[in-house]
Amino acid sequence: MSDFFEYVGAVHLHSQFSDGSLPIPEIAEIAVEKNLDFLMFSDHNTLEPKRQGLEGWYDSVLVMIGCELNDKDDRNHYLAFRINEEVQEEEAEKYVKRVRDLGGFGVIAHPAEKRNFSEAYPPYPWTAWDVDEFDGIEIWNQLSEWMEGLTRRNQFWRMIHPLRSIRFPVWETLERWDNLNKKRRVVGLGGIDVHAFHYKFLGFIPMEIYPYKVQFRSIRSHILTLKALKGETKLTFQEAEKIVFEAISRGRLFISNFRVGDARGFRFWAKTGQDEFAMGSRIKRRKDNVIFYVQSPLVGEIHILKDGQIIRQKYGRSLQIQSNEEGVYRVEIYRKNRGWIYSNPIVIHQ
Repeated sequence: MSDFFEYVGAVHLHSQFSDGSLPIPEIAEIAVEKNLDFLMFSDHNTLEPKRQGLEGWYDSVLVMIGCELNDKDDRNHYLAFRINEEVQEEEAEKYVKRVRDLGGFGVIAHPAEKRNFSEAYPPYPWTAWDVDEFDGIEIWNQLSEWMEGLTRRNQFWRMIHPLRSIRFPVWETLERWDNLNKKRRVVGLGGIDVHAFHYKFLGFIPMEIYPYKVQFRSIRSHILTLKALKGETKLTFQEAEKIVFEAISRGRLFISNFRVGDARGFRFWAKTGQDEFAMGSRIKRRKDNVIFYVQSPLVGEIHILKDGQIIRQKYGRSLQIQSNEEGVYRVEIYRKNRGWIYSNPIVIHQ
């Protein structure tokens, strides 16, 4: 799988246009410093930064702007990208359909949130599972994980060591994601949900919870594109955005926890005969075995899963298996007793 270009970005960002703490240009500067390639903003219920022309290239970073929708009970949060007008509907079924009708790309945000630390910050889970027109799902949300483990006793420690709270995605979400992919492609993304809240600990000690420069070292989304985003001739924003979303919509994407290692260079693909299939592919079942390959840039505990169950594991940097059974095949890699890499699946179907 050497014919792809790999780019790394941060998904689910908030700015001063809703409840984030910095303007978009300053956030983009931080992303350049942290060696990211793209950012996907989703301020709450507004596309005002898009109207103000804030999408585009900021040095080497591509900034794309969507918005985060919710229902009238402030649940069923939905990240809507590639739309040019606000969506006014207040029911999940209606705004998911509206985003699809506008030609957008929609992602269910923090679907299994269960936090209970503060009444001021209740959980915002996804409950509208009868809706079936979404494109993707956050299989890992960094802010949700941080808040779900928050207690009165550990809050100060978690505030000063925020990255140490990143451990694993919610199993319930991974299980549901596997089941969804048995029927159709549902792309899995990682969201950091960054706000960089300003907070006074004990009522008088000023703190910034999860600054952008810290969050950009946490959950990252890696895409594999058919065309280069960067080169001697700089692409227009429209050209670059099209390349990014072609990769995302096809599931050529994996999620990494940068805290335990740089995952650039990870690959998961399959071959049968002369045909090769990248992450996100759906392969019609045939008599010949499909060979699945995993390559890791660093040593780790590699798991290949089928329908959510581990079918092969190995400590190292590579692994392969053969199978022609129908199922959802994906990869998880662990380092330092934490989740590190989660691939989108390759599916064998009837």
